[in-house]
Amino acid sequence: MFDEKRIILLTQPLATKEEVIRYLTHMENDCVQNADLYEQAVSDREVSFATYTIDGVAIPHAKSSAVETPFVSFARLKAPVPWGTEPGEDARMVFLIGVPEAAGGTDTNLHLKILAALSKKLMHASFRHRLEEASSTKELYQILQEIEEELK
Repeated sequence: MFDEKRIILLTQPLATKEEVIRYLTHMENDCVQNADLYEQAVSDREVSFATYTIDGVAIPHAKSSAVETPFVSFARLKAPVPWGTEPGEDARMVFLIGVPEAAGGTDTNLHLKILAALSKKLMHASFRHRLEEASSTKELYQILQEIEEELK
């Protein structure tokens, strides 16, 4: 699900969660067939329920016909971005989850399994700290493989 090409250490600040979502949904990603359609699905989901979770982490996600293969992208932002509904709920790290809409043998609860595996790891301050302190995408990828192991 994770791919080093979809792990970003942003060097430019983005001002809003909409800008972050647009950036992440439109980055090079061979799992997405239509970035605009996928962005709309993520944005619609975000409007219905903000995906800020804990201590600077947001997990926007969507099921979409624009997604061909399940994936998770990760971005560590240059500067915190207001994300949640309460003051101080600013995201510094964003996990973007994409899964295909249910079709045939596709696991209809896959996004829930991914969210559960992410949440389980993110509950630990030490894990979040490792994500914040990693100095390269390669190091982040190695850390994120722990989540991938949870999904097997």
